[in-house]
Amino acid sequence: MAVELRMLQMDQTMTKGKIGKWLVQEGDTITQGQPLLEIETDKVVHEQESPTDGVIAQLLVEEGANVPVNAILAIIGAPGEEVARVEIGTTTEQPTPTQPEQPKTTPSATADIKASPAARQLAEKLAIDLTQVQPSGPGGRILESDVQRYIDLRAEAPTETTRLKASPLARRLAKEHGLDLGSIIGSGPDGRIVRDDVLQASAAAPPPSTVVEPATPQQAMEVIPMTGIREIIAERMTLSVQTNASVTLHTEVDATAFVELRRMLNDKLQAKEISLTYTDLLVKVVANALGEHPRLNATLTDDGIQLLTEINIGVAVTLEDGLVVPVVRNADKERLSEISALVRGFAERARSNQLTPSELQGGSFTITNLGNFGIDAFTPIINPPESAILGVGRIVKKPVVHNDEIAIRSMLTLSLTFDHRVIDGAPAAQFLQTVAGYIQDPYLLLV
Repeated sequence: MAVELRMLQMDQTMTKGKIGKWLVQEGDTITQGQPLLEIETDKVVHEQESPTDGVIAQLLVEEGANVPVNAILAIIGAPGEEVARVEIGTTTEQPTPTQPEQPKTTPSATADIKASPAARQLAEKLAIDLTQVQPSGPGGRILESDVQRYIDLRAEAPTETTRLKASPLARRLAKEHGLDLGSIIGSGPDGRIVRDDVLQASAAAPPPSTVVEPATPQQAMEVIPMTGIREIIAERMTLSVQTNASVTLHTEVDATAFVELRRMLNDKLQAKEISLTYTDLLVKVVANALGEHPRLNATLTDDGIQLLTEINIGVAVTLEDGLVVPVVRNADKERLSEISALVRGFAERARSNQLTPSELQGGSFTITNLGNFGIDAFTPIINPPESAILGVGRIVKKPVVHNDEIAIRSMLTLSLTFDHRVIDGAPAAQFLQTVAGYIQDPYLLLV
């Protein structure tokens, strides 16, 4: 019996992946666990393995194509099995199960359905019958994401005036923003225009009152395609800015003792060939501070604000064409030497494209350090689905008032961006004060 090879979802934020390279051809005999193709996401290049023994009956997607999660990539048949060929372009999403027409539900029947407040609000706004929505939440509860999935999958009957493939929500948003659907390129299954396509087109459109003067044609030195990791990073960051109520706090910290502690520890650890970086120390500082301020170690779900049990610190690693964020799991329980080894290993494997998907998942808070590039302060963008990120600038010596005297001290600027829907300004400031306290008196890390 033929088996469908589908695009896997390698983390909770992944919506699509790019086919980097097929490692097999049609007619090849394969075994279970054999790598079949390379998939590029915003985080890693991953080899997807065969779920079974068999023969590649048909490859349905070309190299370089961006494919949504769960789309069919190939058909695997048994040796000698005659497998009917599938028409290309009809396999990008699972078919919506056909259901018999249901009678209209009464308000009391709808009220009995388990659904989050956000799901009910969206369903009521778009006149959607919740009995038709497949739940995925605990105890059969319908979440907002379930309603959105139903909206995107529900096909509209084609008419003379409705030829473009677009979800109902995408059509409504396009009308509200005064956008022509015909000018929008769809990223959904079969090129369907979905909500994010309209939001991105709206963000890119000039204000209605703006008069755009024709620019003098200039010859481009180089055109860099927005594909692969660059394209997905752009989509993720745009989504973060559009969906989070982001606020950034800046503070300057006296890091003199912090610098001295690192020097002292590295002198002691030199014989063991261990060299701690400021980022290593900051991972431990932030982990300790999150233990004291769990509201910063949280994510927003349809059910509300979820406080996470593990403190998993993501460390942004810069690559030539983007960045990745490998995760130090349970950072509050790790020793500094172990954190240092993990971070150093992440950086080496990231630059040789050898990070595994598991090393890039499960982060609850991110640290991004631009101090090596001479940056004092900046506004970092939250890494969804996390609720906060800490930006770290350079450590620079400057004259400051210390013990009522002018002295030369090593100063460091920290920038905390947080989602105001999850955290208020005062708790966020208190967290930043705790981080600053550990930097000013770092020997508390050794207690």
